[in-house]
Amino acid sequence: MNWLEIAAIIILLLGIGAGGFLVAQRPSFWLGLITVTIKAAIPAILKRNPLDVEERMNDCIRSGGQWDNFRKRCKR
Repeated sequence: MNWLEIAAIIILLLGIGAGGFLVAQRPSFWLGLITVTIKAAIPAILKRNPLDVEERMNDCIRSGGQWDNFRKRCKR
């Protein structure tokens, strides 16, 4: 390792330490940011199919087929 790599590693560690110090000063901001992000993402994560599509999916799985979520049809 030459002196340039050592200097870069020291600067990187100082930056990470400074970021940790700033986060530790105001953790409520970060908790609030995470909460808002999760609340915004929940509808996309828990998106359900319409009832008729779910019925066809269940029938497909029961009959031994494999459901194609992209095309919304059964592969046998």
